[in-house]
Amino acid sequence: ALCVVESVITETTGVVGGQVTIQCSFADKWYGKSNGKYFCGKKCDRYNDILVQTQKNKNYIERGRYIIHDNRYGDFTVTIKNLMMSDSGTYWCGLDTSIKDSYQEVHLTVTDAPLKLSTVTSRLHVSTKHSQTSPQHSQTSPQHSCHLETSVLVLHTEQSSEKRC
Repeated sequence: ALCVVESVITETTGVVGGQVTIQCSFADKWYGKSNGKYFCGKKCDRYNDILVQTQKNKNYIERGRYIIHDNRYGDFTVTIKNLMMSDSGTYWCGLDTSIKDSYQEVHLTVTDAPLKLSTVTSRLHVSTKHSQTSPQHSQTSPQHSCHLETSVLVLHTEQSSEKRC
């Protein structure tokens, strides 16, 4: 049976194609040093809900798009890479204890890549001069000019791709 001991709720926002790192912290640092940690989706009441978990003597585990890093001091981080809109939802950081596991609730919101607005302006100035000459005298008509200005609004999305070694 699932028993939520801690009521900390973490709100996290990410962008499609990007990544988020979630900080999972527990008050009971003694258990956090050596006990198992895990990150799960849905209700976290079945083993299949676990997305990534620590393993004995390994503090860094990568499983698909999920990375868990245990600092062995009661805290750990989970990184989700290549975010998708369908990743939005509720997740749970879990700390395995001998009596009841402790959980930290995480709400993840994934948004579309932010729009960047830029305006491109071009100007065109055309002037014409008509001349007419006759054998007796030279006559020039007044100068005519035309001014045309156009603006184009360009919308594009940007996605940053960070690569870490």
